[in-house]
Amino acid sequence: MAKSDRRKQLAKESETSKRFRTGGKGRRRRVRRKDWADEAFRGEDELDYDPLERVMSRDEHDRRREVEKAVLQTDARQREQAVSVAKTSTGQQALVIAAGGLQARVLMDGKEFNCTVRGILTEIETGFINPVAVGDHVMVTEDGANGLVIEEVLPRQMILARPDPFLAPKQQVIAANVDLLLIVSAWWNPTIWLELIDRYLVVAQRTGIEPLICINKVDLMTEDDDYEATVQPYYDLGKRVLRTSATNGVGVEELREALRDRTTAVVGMSGTGKSSLLSAVQPELKLRTKEVSEVNGQGQHTTTQSTLLQLDVGGYVADTPGIKEFGLGGLTRIELQDYFPDILAFAPGCRFSNCSHITEPDCAVQAAEEAGLIPESRAHSYSLIWEELPK
Repeated sequence: MAKSDRRKQLAKESETSKRFRTGGKGRRRRVRRKDWADEAFRGEDELDYDPLERVMSRDEHDRRREVEKAVLQTDARQREQAVSVAKTSTGQQALVIAAGGLQARVLMDGKEFNCTVRGILTEIETGFINPVAVGDHVMVTEDGANGLVIEEVLPRQMILARPDPFLAPKQQVIAANVDLLLIVSAWWNPTIWLELIDRYLVVAQRTGIEPLICINKVDLMTEDDDYEATVQPYYDLGKRVLRTSATNGVGVEELREALRDRTTAVVGMSGTGKSSLLSAVQPELKLRTKEVSEVNGQGQHTTTQSTLLQLDVGGYVADTPGIKEFGLGGLTRIELQDYFPDILAFAPGCRFSNCSHITEPDCAVQAAEEAGLIPESRAHSYSLIWEELPK
């Protein structure tokens, strides 16, 4: 075949093929696909592919999202732990035994050292006015000038705090990482303050700290029956109560054993003999003491800042400044009954589910109080605290 004839034949075949592949108006025909399923169920799109979610049941969709969220949160916690380990990989761990402002004293390797607090710790928003408190476990480094600096406060197991009177709703940390709350109240001079004891019991329950009630200055007691009637409501609640006297040594040995190997926060009004009692437990502590004011019969502050003291029998005690009023920040009126078990026991019988147990009619709690089933002192404390709390 001649070359010219061969070219004509190839051109004709090319034209026929072109007409077969194109439709009208020069547009390409769409080819029907048979592999849609293969693309729709690609593994990497299973959680995020929207069309698939639309045909998935709502419960299954929620379940998958919860699983995905849990996995992501776990990864986040692992990252936080890794960062924490990285941050604490340098420096040395120490225990804060005294703190005030940007100064602190720590116990490290059995020796005491003065430290400054890294300024950045005051800029971290924690809801507390003091970045470091007694009982804190911290990481300490050298500052390059033969001094020590607190670089980090390690996670706290618990916090004992009170609202700051000037910077509310911020709070002041009184002590951290304690596991026993020693509530000291004098029987006389100053007179026993049952409402304050009840406030501390609420704080102990909210924070999960074991309370120990200590009635001090029992050497001034004249009638045992009066004492027993006063503390009976706390026995009924299952609370441990000690009677002590730093003057004649009553109950001191029992208190020493109660403090053994514990980290204890000692709280109570000024003048109740907290410092004298601790000095009786361990005379080497040599804590400052001061007589009760003759003007108003109230205690005078001798402990001006919290300090953590090491005991020979093992453990530590945090001697805190005397507190005349103890706030219950964050607690509301409707929640208060949850921290008064003797009142909560009768609450289901009230006419109204949100009964305050103060003025409402058909109140089972008031009826129980009138019948002598709820101690008058406890009901009085409840009403006083209730008045102070927000709705």
